Amino acid sequence: MQSVSNHPVEPGRRLFSLPTPLVIGDVLALLIFVIVGRLSHGFTSDWLINVARIATPFLMGWFVVAILVGAYRADLLTSPGQLMLRSAAAWIVGNLVAFAVRAFLFQNNVTVPFALTSVAFTGLFLLGWRAVYLWWYNRSLT
Repeated sequence: MQSVSNHPVEPGRRLFSLPTPLVIGDVLALLIFVIVGRLSHGFTSDWLINVARIATPFLMGWFVVAILVGAYRADLLTSPGQLMLRSAAAWIVGNLVAFAVRAFLFQNNVTVPFALTSVAFTGLFLLGWRAVYLWWYNRSLT
C-alpha cells in the first residue's frame, strides 16, 4: 500500500494502527505539560495522585479525538502536513473533551485562565513533539 507521498507504509503496519513512538511521545508530552504546570504553581505534594488526576482528562480527550480524526494513521507518517492538520484538530477538540471530562466527571473547575493556558501549552508540547518526530521519521526514510 502506498501513502499519499508515494513512500511505502512500513511492512506489517496496518492503515489505522497506532504508531508506538507517537503514542509514547504523546503521553509524555501531556505528562510534561501537567508536571510543568504543577511546578509553575509551586505544588510539590501528592505528585502521583495529582499528576494522574490532572492528566487523565487530557489523555482521554486527546486519544479519543486523535483516533477519531486520524491523527495516528500510519499511512500519513510520510505526509507531515496532513498528519499535523489532523493532530491540530485532535489538539483543539481533545482539549474541549478534556474540559468536559474535568468538569462533569471529575467535578473540577475549568477557569478561563486554566483553559487558555492548557490549550496553549498542550498545543506547544503535542504539536511540537509531533513536528519533530515527523521530521525525524521522514528524514530517516531517505
